[in-house]
Amino acid sequence: MISFEFKVMLATGFLYWFLGHVAVPTKTRIAGLAWNMGNRETQPEFPAWTERADRAQRNLLESLPLYFALAICLAAAGISNGYTQLGAWLFLGGRLGHALVFIAGVPVIRSFCYGTAMAGLLLMALPMLT
Repeated sequence: MISFEFKVMLATGFLYWFLGHVAVPTKTRIAGLAWNMGNRETQPEFPAWTERADRAQRNLLESLPLYFALAICLAAAGISNGYTQLGAWLFLGGRLGHALVFIAGVPVIRSFCYGTAMAGLLLMALPMLT
């Protein structure tokens, strides 16, 4: 049976994929289908939220390897408990919240969401450190 932490890994993968596609319809409407299907060497001016969506995806990519490594190590060690599952929830919820407020352009709450996700990673790591 797949562990809870792996299920959250899958959900986080979907979040990463979604962030890569959320702004595409708007960008295509502005720049045209030829731009979308081309090499995109020139960039017209896009709404600020579309650029923030791209940055939110890149920011999520920075913490994905650590989450994936923790989830794999926990599974290999046969560890899945309340702490690791809460950590996984905090990571996913924090990253989802971070993406939403990043796209909306809300700076302070964005940092709080990021901190929540990092606290989740710490909770996941604790059982392996003891």
